[in-house]
Formats: sequence, C-alpha cells, structure tokens
Amino acid sequence: MSLTPEERVRRGQIVRKHVMIGLLTLLVLIAVNALFSSRYPWWLWVLIAWMPLVAGHTAWAMGMFERKKEGS
Repeated sequence: MSLTPEERVRRGQIVRKHVMIGLLTLLVLIAVNALFSSRYPWWLWVLIAWMPLVAGHTAWAMGMFERKKEGS
C-alpha cells in the first residue's frame, strides 16, 4: 500500500510536531537540571527514551509499517 501525497504531508507534519515538542521539553528539562542538580545530567535518560519513539514515528510516517493489500 503506497501513501497518497496528502497522507505523506499529513504524517510528516505530525512527526515534525512530535520532534518539536520533544525538543522543547528537553530544553525545559535541561534548564531544570542545570538549576537543581547540574552534577548529574538526568535529562539524558529522557533523550534516550524519546529517540526510539521518534524513530518509530518517523518510520510510520514513511509508511514502513503498512501492509500490502491482498491482490496488489
């Protein structure tokens, strides 16, 4: 099953929104970390947990999880 151009654009916008929210969240967490416990960069754990989610979301947007319809 191939994605229509409109669906590709829509999925791309969703992934971009996910990435922007993730980056803004990380910026806030880095600032909080710097203010309260700068010796231990705990925000890296959030980054490590979030990256596979972004990668999976990107793969979905590219249509990598779509199954071929029978007869196609």
